[in-house]
Amino acid sequence: MAGVAEEDRCRLAAILCIGGLLFVLLGVFLTLQYQYEIYETTASGPGPLPDNKATARMLQAVLFWLLVLIGIFTVSTVAFLRWSRRFRRYLLARPHPPTPVDDVWSMHRLPEEVADSAPSTDQGDRPG
Repeated sequence: MAGVAEEDRCRLAAILCIGGLLFVLLGVFLTLQYQYEIYETTASGPGPLPDNKATARMLQAVLFWLLVLIGIFTVSTVAFLRWSRRFRRYLLARPHPPTPVDDVWSMHRLPEEVADSAPSTDQGDRPG
């Protein structure tokens, strides 16, 4: 990743690996729990076997929502990384040069020919 320090890369890689391992452990735990529940229902004696279609639909729904969540996570991570890189570039950019202040009021003055023809207000028209 361009623009990221080596220490931050290692930290990010470690966090992502730990997150991936947690997902794998969660999947293993849920699989073992599901197999244990099937074993309990079949070992408890004659009774109705679990409906394979219902469990298949449940697993399909879980996988679908897991894929949706992973997609949302991926898109939001990419968006955050792009935003943070642009913000960092903005923060580290050189400031713009200051505006020259030699004659700021020149654009607010009347041109010479208009100023000469305008009546003066300082002619003593005030009552005294």
